[in-house]
Amino acid sequence: MKHIPVMLKESLEIFERQQLKTFFDGTLGAAGFAKALLEAHPELEMYYGCDQDENALALAQENLKDFEGKVTFVHSNFSRLEEA
Repeated sequence: MKHIPVMLKESLEIFERQQLKTFFDGTLGAAGFAKALLEAHPELEMYYGCDQDENALALAQENLKDFEGKVTFVHSNFSRLEEA
């Protein structure tokens, strides 16, 4: 299943001049943005992706398999992050 993230170009432009070490994504979904950001920022050491939908997390894991070791998946709603 191909995932097309909304406003990808605009979102990536926000971070294009920054050196990223750690990133938190509270609405990971199928990880279209995550994959693009990880590709654009090889210096990124850790990407935390949170989603309450188990199916979305499974798809995200498949879509981000090339970034193993750089991504931590969190099964939770971002509003309950402190509990996760």
